[in-house]
Amino acid sequence: MFLLEPNETPYDLRWRMFGIPVRVHPMFWLLTLLMGQSALDEGLPYLLIWVGCVFVSILIHELGHVWMGQIFGSHGHIVLYSFGGLAIGSSNLHQRSQRIAVFLAGPVAGFLLLGVLLLLLWVRDPELFPAFMDMVCSNMGLPHPHLSENVQKKLDLLNPLEEEVIRQLIFINLLWGLVNLLPVWPLDGGQISRDVCEGVSRDRGLRVSLVISIAVAALLAVHSLLATRGIRLLPLNFGSIFSAIMFGLLALLSFQMLQQAQSQRRWTDDHWQGRDW
Repeated sequence: MFLLEPNETPYDLRWRMFGIPVRVHPMFWLLTLLMGQSALDEGLPYLLIWVGCVFVSILIHELGHVWMGQIFGSHGHIVLYSFGGLAIGSSNLHQRSQRIAVFLAGPVAGFLLLGVLLLLLWVRDPELFPAFMDMVCSNMGLPHPHLSENVQKKLDLLNPLEEEVIRQLIFINLLWGLVNLLPVWPLDGGQISRDVCEGVSRDRGLRVSLVISIAVAALLAVHSLLATRGIRLLPLNFGSIFSAIMFGLLALLSFQMLQQAQSQRRWTDDHWQGRDW
């Protein structure tokens, strides 16, 4: 989520995956544990499942960025840190269309992972598959049919920990992927929005994209806050104090960047208008 690579620490976890250097900063584990602390109400295994699902899902997401960057000749590396991950160097490309493709590749990789999971679940037990599609619809805030008694019985017989893994993978790769596509800086959607807006208007594009980012992030912060009181402002199946703080901080970050962009613009205008040629 944050665009600056964190400093290295003695506690970093490192390896190479498909020839791509991967580093996991300690803050990744800490923030993931804090995000999933409510899972402890069900027991330690549920918290560990949450951490494992977040780790795998974000790693696949960042691999999507790096792989797409490699197609265009930009070789990056991965750092998992804080609220998410970074694909450092993968979008260092001159063509706007290529950068947009790299930004899209992360969420798409998560959607493909979800698609593979659903395909395997359907092959394994077609009769139980409606229960998993019910989870998908629930996360999307979509209406879904009532499960038959037979499907409900089969779901009740499923190992609770296995069901939790499936639920978390669906939630993370579907909902987080969609949220990541929202035009909020510095999410993937926010970076796409900036490139698109700058393509339409080179002078005003950055500022327009930041205004959009502020509005969307603020709306999601309010939704998350209301959701903690059982009120759904938007048809989204998420909302917590944590997400309210996160989107509030993103709105503040975008506002600060907008002020900086406007200040630089005023300085440039004054500088050139004051020149005596």
